Parts: sequence; C-alpha cells; structure tokens
Amino acid sequence: MPSRRTHTKSRLGCLQCKKRRVKCDEKGPRCGSCTKHNIACKYTGSSVNRLLLSRSVYSNNQPSLDTEERSSSGSSYVSPTSSYSQSPPSTGSSGRLSTTTPSSLRPLDILSNLIDRNPQFTSDLYMQDLDLMHHYSTQTYRTLSEATEIQEIWKTVIPKEALAHRFLMHGLLALSALHLIEINNGDKGPSRMMYMEIATRHQSLALSSFRPELNSITPLNCNALFAFSGFLSIFAFASSQCMGIEQGMAPVEEIVQAFSLLRGVYEILHMAWDWIEKGQLGPLLRQPGTSTTGAVSAEARAALDHLEEVNNDNRDSEAKEVCCAAIHKLRESFENFYSQCLQVRIAMAWPITVPPAYIILLKSRQPMALVILAHYCVILRWLERCWWLTGWSEKLVEEIYQSLDASWRPSIRWPVKIVGLVEKGISQ
Repeated sequence: MPSRRTHTKSRLGCLQCKKRRVKCDEKGPRCGSCTKHNIACKYTGSSVNRLLLSRSVYSNNQPSLDTEERSSSGSSYVSPTSSYSQSPPSTGSSGRLSTTTPSSLRPLDILSNLIDRNPQFTSDLYMQDLDLMHHYSTQTYRTLSEATEIQEIWKTVIPKEALAHRFLMHGLLALSALHLIEINNGDKGPSRMMYMEIATRHQSLALSSFRPELNSITPLNCNALFAFSGFLSIFAFASSQCMGIEQGMAPVEEIVQAFSLLRGVYEILHMAWDWIEKGQLGPLLRQPGTSTTGAVSAEARAALDHLEEVNNDNRDSEAKEVCCAAIHKLRESFENFYSQCLQVRIAMAWPITVPPAYIILLKSRQPMALVILAHYCVILRWLERCWWLTGWSEKLVEEIYQSLDASWRPSIRWPVKIVGLVEKGISQ
C-alpha cells in the first residue's frame, strides 16, 4: 500500500481556499486557485505581518522556496508554532534555557523580502535641495516678516503652494541658498561658491517658469505667482549683496532695475488682487492703517519738509510735479514705518507707488530724483536688520553724493549723516 502523501500545514492561506477546504499556494496578491476560478482572493492580516510569519525567517539562511519547489524537493516546512511544540528549547549543562531561537538566526533577513527588486526604481533624494528646504523651514521664513501671522504664512502656506508650482519651489530654494551665503558671510571657501551656484541655478529655473505663468493668471496659480513676486523683491536686493554687483552696474542703476522689476510684476498681478485677498495669502495684501504725522520724529519731519522746499525751486514744472508726488509717497512711508510692525512691506511699497515718470527721472539721474532716493535710503538703513538690505543704504547714498555737484550736496545732509558716511570722511 503506497505511503500517504505528506503535506505542510500552513495557516497563511487565503480566506477563499480555507472556505472551500482546499490547499492554498499562498502566492500573492492572488493565489493560484483563486486565479483559476477567477474569484476574489483575500488574506488575513497585512502583507507585512504575513511576511513576519513567512518561512524565510526560519529557513536557517536558506533561500525561501515556493510551494511547488518544496514539494518536488521533498523538503518539509515546520511552522513557527509547531517548531516550539515539537522541539522544546534546549538546555545547556547548567540547566538554563538556550538563547538560540529560530528568530535569532538572521532576524534582519526579513528586510530582503520587503524590498521591491524593480530595477526601474531610482533614488529621487536630492540632498542639497532637502538641506535648503530644511534651512528655509527653520530659519529663512523668520526673516521675511516681523509679524507672527505673516511668518506663519511663509512657513506653512507658501511651501505647500510650492509643491504644486515648480517656479515657486525653485524660488524658495534659491532664497534659502542666498540666506545661507549671507549668514556664512565670513566663509569665502568652496561652500560659498557652491551655494552661489545653487542659488543662481534655482533663480534661473524659477524665472524661466515664472514668465509663462504671467500670461495666464487664474485662481489656481495667483497665490503662487504673488508669493514668488515677494521672493523677487528679495532677490532684487539680495543677489548683489550675496553674489556681488554685476560688473559695470552702479548701485543706482541696479536699484532702478530692481524697482522696474517690482513694478512690472505688481501691475500684472494687480488684476488678481480679489482672488488673492480672499485666499490664504490675504493677510499679505491687507494694508496697515495709516498713522498721524506726529509719529514721525522731529528730525525726519524736518528733513522731509526741507526736501519739499528744495523741490519747490525746481524750474522744470513737469519734473517738479512728479517729484512732489514721490515725496508725498515717501512721507507716507515714513509715517507708516514709525507706527506699524510690517515695516519691510512698507519699505518695499514705496518704489511701487511712486509715479512711473519718477523712475524715468532716476534712470536719467536727474538731481532732484537722486536727492529723493537718498532720503528713501534712510528707511533702508533702519531696515538693515534684514539680511538682504544690509549695505544698500551706504553704497547708494555714497554714489548719489559723488554724482551730485556741490550745489546739490547740502540737500542730502541728513541721509549722509544717518547712513554713517560722515565717519568715512564725506562732509555734510
């Protein structure tokens, strides 16, 4: 009489095979029997738990075999539960239990079963970019505003927007790289050069993707575009500070270029103001209340009054009117600056709100326009705690002083004093 065919009992089969009382080959995600009968195949427990109970853990370093291979080779499988019932823990000569258990043979072998060996998978971790994102989310965002509510937007809302808009993500990473350059200003070695290259690359990628988006502003991209315009205002000032002024470009020429960039983006985005104001970035748009002129120091008020008197002597009536409007906006900036915590935003608003003709006068280096710009530099000086504005006031006022003839230089006596050029030997 032929011997009875032996089989390995397993408790890992699918529910359908158990219900039909047939042996399951335990192949996933669909066993052979369920595939043959074209029915749903379900296992008890998660795939990870099933792997934890799989025979490979207890195979004593032998490669796991599927059911057919075990049957044909005559090898028998002892389940974890039966291994303990049939083979009790051994005792040494001292009578103590042996610490050698099936699970202690190669416990980490299970990790090999959890690895998908698909050769198409490649690593998508870019450590430099992760480093930049970490720096932004822990340090850089704090430097973008003095107000806690606004800081929270830069910390949480903007990075989430950046996940959906590549140009904003590149802008965020470029800003983080520039900040790292600035806080490590004493480092002139390879690390500085590396971050300069990273910042330049991300800026270029951001701008190339940003321009096409401006041709079609929608409720879906308006927040990202507006957030990036905020980065642009910082790029305009920070790039030369961190990476040096372009060869042959004077500070006045450079800031005129920055002003033109900010104004252009503002004009394009203005059509989306209602969408932005109703969204999560609304607090970035809401204007702070205007204070009274009494908040401005007596010294600042006297300097602005003198500025208006100098402009009144302007013989060019058209230029006189333009400069009068620019002085009026500058006075508003001083008043708001003294009374509000959103001082950086107030400072960045002035070049956007002045008449377009004033920017033209600056480009042509009209003396009165330069004198007004020198007074604006006082606000920049007071904001030098902002890393991207450090040094701007001094280099601008110094160039303006050198550009003006002797008859105009007394008109910028106050800015020369405030930015500290007196100590450098420039007389008032």
